[in-house]
Amino acid sequence: MRKIVLLIAVFNFCFLALNAQSVIIVKGSLSDAISHETLLGATVGIAGGKSMQTGLDGTFTFKLAQKGSYTFHCTYIGYRVLDTTIHISESTHISLKMNGSAAELNTVSITSRRSNETEASAKLDEKNAPQVMNIISAKAIQLSPDIIIANVLQRVSGVSVERSSNGDGRYAIIRGMDQRYNYTLINGIKIPSPDNKNRYVPLDLFPADLVERVEVTKALTPDMEGDAVGGVINMVMKNAPDQLYINASVSTGYSQNLFDRPFKSFPVSAIHMQSPYQANGPSYLAVPADFTRDNLNYTNKSFTPNTMANVSVGNRFFDKKLGVMIGASYQNTYKSYSSIFNPGDQYFDETGAEGTLRIKHAELRDYSTHTTRLGLNGKIDYRINKANRIEADGFYAVLDEAQTRLTTDTLQPAPRVGVGTGQVWWYARSRYQHQTIASATLKGDHAILPGLKFNWTGVYSKANSNVPDLAEYEIDGGYYADGTNPQPYQHPLKTTDYHRIWQSNSDRDVSGYGNLAYNNEIARIPFTLSFGGMYRDKHRNNLYEDYELRTVPNGDGSFQTWTDIYHFNWSVFNPAGSPVNANNYRSGETISAQYGMLKFRVSNLETVVGARVENTDQTYDTDLPVTSAAKSGKISYSDMLPSIHFKYMLNDKTNLRLSYFASVNRPSYFEIVPTLVKGDDYDESGNPNLKHATADNIDLRYELFPNSNEQVLLGAFYKRIQNPIEYGFVGDKFDQYQPNNYGDATNYGFEAVFEKYISRFGVRLNYTYTNSSITTTKIHTVNAVREAINETRPLQGQSAHIANAALLYKDNVHGLDLQLAWQYTGERIALVSPYYNFDVWQKGLSLFDFSGEKRFAKKYAVFIKVQNLLNAADKFYIKKPLSNPYPVPYETAGAAETLTQRSLYGQTYQIGFRYIF
Repeated sequence: MRKIVLLIAVFNFCFLALNAQSVIIVKGSLSDAISHETLLGATVGIAGGKSMQTGLDGTFTFKLAQKGSYTFHCTYIGYRVLDTTIHISESTHISLKMNGSAAELNTVSITSRRSNETEASAKLDEKNAPQVMNIISAKAIQLSPDIIIANVLQRVSGVSVERSSNGDGRYAIIRGMDQRYNYTLINGIKIPSPDNKNRYVPLDLFPADLVERVEVTKALTPDMEGDAVGGVINMVMKNAPDQLYINASVSTGYSQNLFDRPFKSFPVSAIHMQSPYQANGPSYLAVPADFTRDNLNYTNKSFTPNTMANVSVGNRFFDKKLGVMIGASYQNTYKSYSSIFNPGDQYFDETGAEGTLRIKHAELRDYSTHTTRLGLNGKIDYRINKANRIEADGFYAVLDEAQTRLTTDTLQPAPRVGVGTGQVWWYARSRYQHQTIASATLKGDHAILPGLKFNWTGVYSKANSNVPDLAEYEIDGGYYADGTNPQPYQHPLKTTDYHRIWQSNSDRDVSGYGNLAYNNEIARIPFTLSFGGMYRDKHRNNLYEDYELRTVPNGDGSFQTWTDIYHFNWSVFNPAGSPVNANNYRSGETISAQYGMLKFRVSNLETVVGARVENTDQTYDTDLPVTSAAKSGKISYSDMLPSIHFKYMLNDKTNLRLSYFASVNRPSYFEIVPTLVKGDDYDESGNPNLKHATADNIDLRYELFPNSNEQVLLGAFYKRIQNPIEYGFVGDKFDQYQPNNYGDATNYGFEAVFEKYISRFGVRLNYTYTNSSITTTKIHTVNAVREAINETRPLQGQSAHIANAALLYKDNVHGLDLQLAWQYTGERIALVSPYYNFDVWQKGLSLFDFSGEKRFAKKYAVFIKVQNLLNAADKFYIKKPLSNPYPVPYETAGAAETLTQRSLYGQTYQIGFRYIF
């Protein structure tokens, strides 16, 4: 029996071996005949047989039953059909080349233009760029888990984000340089910021659906504005296509936390958009009836689905001369989360020892945030003739955010001796913010003479922010010890004094740009000589009105007890408001710049060299009394900013780059105004003696682009910043947070990027190491004696380690795309303390997201996005142990560090439908 089984096994093995020998495997690749870019998703078939689409690496595989001559039939949008016959005698690899489609009618050449929305286009432009940059394509954004530009940017090597109070990304930190060291462009033009203090633009305003690509430039050329030490973010909006283009989607979703808790809402319509001073004039004295109570009345909203929609439509008309593209995006989202907030806000002098850390307030905060985001984009261009073209662009973004914050606050020091014996407060805050950015641009491109071109741009843009009637009430309602009773006792809920604040600001830019470029060659060396300049006039208004409402004692002199927002009385302590203060100011700025730049190529070495001169004039005028020394001020300075960029092309797929550029960082408008803004946890003040920072920057990068959507990047960078602007605490009690110049700082590191595809599978990896240092003066206390000593630390916001990884699956035959993405931001300083070794750090944060898309019938798709899959906790801490005599909520006894904040934002789900034509 065993012999029979063995005989059958041997027979089967021989049969399979013979059968395997008879199968011929043909592996192949398909690419562009000129650029050699691999063509992804092209259809390859064998005449009379089956067909397939090329994979993520542009390859295909056929199994043939016998030798012979086979005709391969290849089709791809924008390319001529390829039919080629190849004799196949054994398993082999073949390379097929396709030519772009073009037709010539009389003397007019009509050529299909490659799409700028693809990954292949983004990689090609990265390779050909004269400077160091990274590009994210619209296609990559569409398939990613992200719906706003800020979150898209966290996928770029060397970029992390600072998050808003609802967990979404808001500001980009590039190569460890805080958001102040970067600037933002739309279609290559700088835009103003709605931020009430700073220049940098909150990137959560921008829906991701409207862009054609996002470019992150890390080394400046002379034709770029020079106020970026970290980098430049350019959002390129969709351009007019060569034929009808439609991309539309609608989706819905839900936030995981809202399955478990109600959404706390208040009626935004009840808010008085103008303060009593604004509504009635400077002579008006406010009365209690001028302040609504409805915006502090919270109700539960049980069903809060997220809704999102976007559409982009474009085409060309009149013999392709007129191009039109319009787009709109709308997002309506709800989020809710809880946050533990234990600020290490009490520095305690010890006898015979160093000062220690104590927590005075332990807070539990519940947030509910309703966000509405709207983006509108329009582009029109007209090709007058071969030598002249004009273009008009318009962009408008709106972000409305209504947030409730309900807080329970427990006093931790004595007379508290344990759980239930500390004084307790309850706070409720209603905050509504309306932000807008609008930009209108007119451009012209003209070929004046052979080799001589001129382009110009005129821009009007404006940003606004309005936070009307920021309201918070406070209830003192827990255990308390007064002078007559040293032991804690519980008293009735007590109403307390509070404030109503109106804040608004506007930032208006009028800008003009002009560039002249001459192309020629000398001794067979091609070159481009460019000259240009820009002028910008900026004006900013800032308004701040603060009314203090004080409770009225009962007739018998006792305090009012709390029942609800409608049943207690207050008086207006300052009925005229607070118009005479430095928070009401006007700021102006003019910047003029001129540059010269030479680009030339000798053999495989391309060089860009030049310099830029920028002249800055800043002024401010406040509503302080005329006798105040700091009522107004002015600063002026000029900077020469040289740069040189080398790109050595080892072959058509490999570059070696070396760059140097000088750059600056200007103080923001608020930072030089000697004002004081009250905050939740500390007050902020300006500094009229603040200087602008300057920096020298060096980059070295190796680039390999094996295929059209693959890359390997290895780079290093070094920055030396003179007079960097960092925030620290000042004042007799060190209770004011103020910008200052802190000597010199250095910042260096390296980046690595790897992107590879094998058939249907792909992987994207990037890692950035950054090391920065700055030395500042801190307070050090021993035995209650204070002294100032130096402390060397990283720059605020800089993470030593940033990493991204994504696993991809793409099946073009079945129209399926899947992506699992991971993003890691290492620990970093979130807040600089005035005390030695007491800085607040943000813990390293790992986020996992998922997205998928299934296409069918060529034009339709369904998609899903899931953010924060594992509900990662966002934590902040101080690297010091607590010295409170009694246990503090949420703290671990005996721990070497102190938790100051922990937030759990929960998962967010989205499912939708897309139409593409």
